[in-house]
Parts: sequence; C-alpha cells; structure tokens
Amino acid sequence: MSSLHLSVSGLDALLRGFAQAPEFTQRTLLATMTEATMLVQREAQERTPKVTGKTAASIASDAFATPVGVIGIVGSSQPSATFIELGTKPHMPPVEALVPWVRAVLGVDRKRERSVAYLVARKIARKGTKAQRPFGEAIAATEGQMLRMFEDAAGRIAAHLAGQAGGGA
Repeated sequence: MSSLHLSVSGLDALLRGFAQAPEFTQRTLLATMTEATMLVQREAQERTPKVTGKTAASIASDAFATPVGVIGIVGSSQPSATFIELGTKPHMPPVEALVPWVRAVLGVDRKRERSVAYLVARKIARKGTKAQRPFGEAIAATEGQMLRMFEDAAGRIAAHLAGQAGGGA
C-alpha cells in the first residue's frame, strides 16, 4: 500500500484553511482529489490485463467532500478486478469463464478451447493465480505527481489565507 506524506508547512496550511476558510479549502481539495483519482484511474486501466477489456473499462474514480474531509476512491464493479489485484488461492473456477481468456491469450482454436480451459482451471485449482497489482502499481507510479498536486493545493490555500489576512488589515 502506498501513502502520501505532505510537508509540515503544507499540513499547516490545510489545517489553517479548514479553520479560517473551510469552503475554499474543501473546494480546492475536492478539485485536487478529483484530478488525483482520475490519474490513478487512468494508470490502473492501462495496467489491467485486457483480454475482453471489461475489467479495465469498469475501473472508475470518484471524489467527494464529507464533514471530516475529502475522500477519493478508485475501484471496479467487476469481481475479476479483485482477483487480478490480489490473486487467488487454489480453487476450481468455472471452465466457461476461462474460454474467452484461452481463446484470446493462448490463441486456441474453437475445437480445443473448452478442453484447454479445463486444463487451465485445473492448474488454478492446484496453484491459484498470481497477484498482478494494477491498482497498487498505479498508486506507486503516480505517488510523486499526487504529492505535488496536494502540495500545490496547500500552497493555493496558504496564498488565499494570506490574501484574506492582507485584505482585512
């Protein structure tokens, strides 16, 4: 799992922003979080294996403000996204679900696709599947960009607060 670490001055600007200009701070952070989650979404889609394209196409992002802060989410509605991200323990998958993969990845002809899919299913039953981590890799690959985005947002909030203080004196 990856995490972002904001500088002390950036954190101070956010804390002061929430205390002195909560609407501006929340609006600025929501715009930044929206941009950051869209960046991670794009990276995760690019890193997700594309046999049928359904899993990659299902990846979406959202950002929203709550009373305690701003939250961003990147995820998928497809159960296969979890299996791709985390891998699986040994289990017997449905053979029919593997037929499109066998056809696309292994290039097996229609006559043999079901029997080859059965062999793949048996291997998964013995060994499971390996984690491919497209979401984790997407977060790691964009960490520096996201950090800069939030530090820039903290700078805009600090400038806004300085403008407020200078305008009222």
